[in-house]
Amino acid sequence: MNSAGRRLSALLLSAALSAAGVSVAVAQQVDAREEQARAEAQLQQLQRDIQQRRRQLERRQQQLSGSERALQDVERQINRSSQAIATTERELQATQTRIRELEGEQEALTQSLRQQAELLADQIEAAYRSGDYNFLRMLLNQENPARFERMLEYYRHLNDARLEQLATLHATEEELFAVQRTLTREQQQLAQRREQQEAQRRTLATQQQEQESRLAALRQEQQSENVALESLLQSEQELTELLAALADVLRSSDITLAGLANLRGQLSWPVRGTLRHRFGQQRSSQVQWRGVVLNTEAEAPVQSIADGRVLYSDWLRGFGLVIVVDHGEGYMSLYGYNQALMYDVGEPVRQGDTIALAGQSGGQSEPGVYFEIRHRGDPVNPATFMRR
Repeated sequence: MNSAGRRLSALLLSAALSAAGVSVAVAQQVDAREEQARAEAQLQQLQRDIQQRRRQLERRQQQLSGSERALQDVERQINRSSQAIATTERELQATQTRIRELEGEQEALTQSLRQQAELLADQIEAAYRSGDYNFLRMLLNQENPARFERMLEYYRHLNDARLEQLATLHATEEELFAVQRTLTREQQQLAQRREQQEAQRRTLATQQQEQESRLAALRQEQQSENVALESLLQSEQELTELLAALADVLRSSDITLAGLANLRGQLSWPVRGTLRHRFGQQRSSQVQWRGVVLNTEAEAPVQSIADGRVLYSDWLRGFGLVIVVDHGEGYMSLYGYNQALMYDVGEPVRQGDTIALAGQSGGQSEPGVYFEIRHRGDPVNPATFMRR
């Protein structure tokens, strides 16, 4: 084969390889889009199934007493208020960060403007000292045309430099004014958000007072030991039924997660605090603790112990505002007694994400977090998964 033929073959081979590469890239993009569409469809189906199970649970909760229903209502209101406060807090932090950036920009522009003004003043003073008036005398005398031509170019250059410096100075001034206007607007928004947050906190305080009143009424209603035990057993049964229903939903789902089996002894507790009740400790004559209760401050951040997806985020009798996270391979973690829930059903969470704010919902007399880990529906001791 001659050299021209070899070059033609090489070109054809290169074109074929390029086309093959494009085809592979296009196919990969199509596969990625199809995979994303499948994942979104699975997530939507998961949310529909969980919502259906939730409605079944709510029908069962119609058996709630008047005091329990009143407590449920006010604690859901507290949840919404706390979520609103958390949103406002994030907006406040973002605004404060923006204000600090603008103040830094304002300071830099002011410094630049000062330096430009000093440079322009030096140019004007230097021009005056060199005697710009000589230009008119030189123009009238024209003793040396070549020298006159050079000086004319020199004066034109000086004039252009001054005009450019003036334009730069003017542009810096305009930029500084724009920053100052934006800074004023951000400061006004900051003041408004602070007022909004104060109003939200006043609303929350009122709701918490009502919570105390509802809680007192519930305790009065449950003074009898038999009634209290029955309520406790009902709470345990409803929690068990809820988790079983969620497990059924997961068995029909293609969404997979890594589980917790390989994380024993490596996880952190969901909240900073001491143990109030331990796993397996006697709760009453017929009931043991299936999880642990951690003492902590109200509104303390409750963090997900591992990556997962939210399966439940709502109020549950005896446990208050509850969030349940699926970790895959039959493992779930549950966090109760919360003041606010920060994620909704179907949302993915990462290890360490703040998924709730600690509280005393569900009839608790002091702030804390109820925490469970279950595997295939059976409660397991959370301490075995936590770092020593």
